[in-house]
Parts: sequence; structure tokens; C-alpha cells
Amino acid sequence: MQVGNSKKPVPGEGEVLVQVHATALNPVDYKTATGGNPSWSYPHILGLDVAGVVEEVGANVTDIQVSDRVVYHGDLTKKGGFAEYAVTTAHTVSVIPEGVSFEAAAALPCAGYTVYQALFSKLHIEEGQFILIHAGAGGVGGGCHSTC
Repeated sequence: MQVGNSKKPVPGEGEVLVQVHATALNPVDYKTATGGNPSWSYPHILGLDVAGVVEEVGANVTDIQVSDRVVYHGDLTKKGGFAEYAVTTAHTVSVIPEGVSFEAAAALPCAGYTVYQALFSKLHIEEGQFILIHAGAGGVGGGCHSTC
């Protein structure tokens, strides 16, 4: 790995350009850094969880506006957010609520969305139900503890 310069990306149709304010370092970032991914073009930029401000929107983007504060979990096969600017699909961003910092927002996607999927999409947990989580550690386990 090395630090370097790259051209500012340009959003395509259905995409947004985000000026990055914060990113999170997840196990998937550092584990794939050494082995890479067959779909990457090099030089590749890591960083899946990104929070920042929308600087530009591509064609046919209607729900996200320039200057929106957003957070997203990127696509492992695309260039990531360990840069000043990153491009992602508009349908994958969420607007950051007022009062939530970029750093707090960037800490959520990978672990938080995993917890959400496990509890609500897979287990279909509902209010009033309880589950026991053995060895819940790391970001996902911590998210379960605060959610449950």
C-alpha cells in the first residue's frame, strides 16, 4: 500500500460525488488490502464506510441534493473512500441526521447494517422479543448489544 494522488472522480448516471469527511477502517478493508480483489483496477482505493457532503450529482439523481450530508457502505469491487472524494450510487446513501457527526455516521454502516440485517431481515425480531447472543464482540456484537 502507498499514499498517492488520483484524479477527482466524476459521478455517472445514478451516482453522486461525495467530498469525504470521515471513513471507518473495517476488517474487510485491511484484510482485502493484502490480497486484493480480482475485479479491482489499480491503483485501487480502499474504504467501504464513508461519510461526507454531496458535491455533485449525476444524471437522473433526484432524491439526493448537492450539500446533503450523507453516509454509505460502498461496493467492495469499486474504488473506496480513503480519499478526498468518492463516487457511489445514489440509492445507497442515507442522509445524516442533524446532530450526528461525520465520524459517528462513518462508524455505522458495515457493522450496523450487518446487525440490522441479522436481527430484522433474518430473525424478524419484534418489539418485546429477546435474543441471547454468545460471544458478541467487535462492531457487530457491540451493535447487537445496543440494539437488543
